[in-house]
Amino acid sequence: MILKRALIFLFKNGMLAAALLATAGLSALVTMRSVLTSQQVEVPSLLDKRMPEAGHLASRRGLLIRIEGKRNDPRIPLDHIVAQEPPPGAALKSHRSVRVWLSLGPRRLNLPSLEGQSLRTGRLALDQSQVAIARVAEVDDPAAEGTVLVQRPPAGEVDAIESGISLLVSRGSGRGDYLMPDLIGKRASDVLGTLQVAGLKVTDVRYRAYPGAPGGIVLRQSPAAGHRVSPHSAVALEVSKSDS
Repeated sequence: MILKRALIFLFKNGMLAAALLATAGLSALVTMRSVLTSQQVEVPSLLDKRMPEAGHLASRRGLLIRIEGKRNDPRIPLDHIVAQEPPPGAALKSHRSVRVWLSLGPRRLNLPSLEGQSLRTGRLALDQSQVAIARVAEVDDPAAEGTVLVQRPPAGEVDAIESGISLLVSRGSGRGDYLMPDLIGKRASDVLGTLQVAGLKVTDVRYRAYPGAPGGIVLRQSPAAGHRVSPHSAVALEVSKSDS
């Protein structure tokens, strides 16, 4: 009987001790989570700030700053923060460091002088400088065809050019384009002389009999009258053949 009572007493007290231990463990877990949560702070935005201002903002949140390096950026001034990790708004434990990178400002380029050189030579020089050509415009000019007349930006040290350089290039003293005249019905001997003076090349002359037409008269022409031609255009004529 006494043994039975002792066992009941021990069982009840054991259950009570287990309950107390479980309650203590749960309380410790809640307390630990609360402590960990209270150590989380929101990372402020340090972008575009100088180090003194950034350090003040970070210290107010209990954070430190660690400079990781520097990089070029055309929009962020020299020695201002250009990037940070973790980003603004992220959660970070207090007394941890926010990594930052400082700006070197825009990348500087040394543009070569291209004016007076050929476009081909200019392209090679720009390739070596890693500068793209944004636009090439051509104008009639006494300079040799393909000569660079003007470059923008000009030669010298400049900020990095995102869009590339623009060039004005000569296409020679004039292309000599004009409208093809009407040659039909005219004497071939006169027409050939006129075309030669204009710099046009007559590449094909064919003769055929044409009733009622004396020999040596232009019957057909190519290009037709009114077409735009240049010294590089080829002209073909069909001429009446003499009956004799």
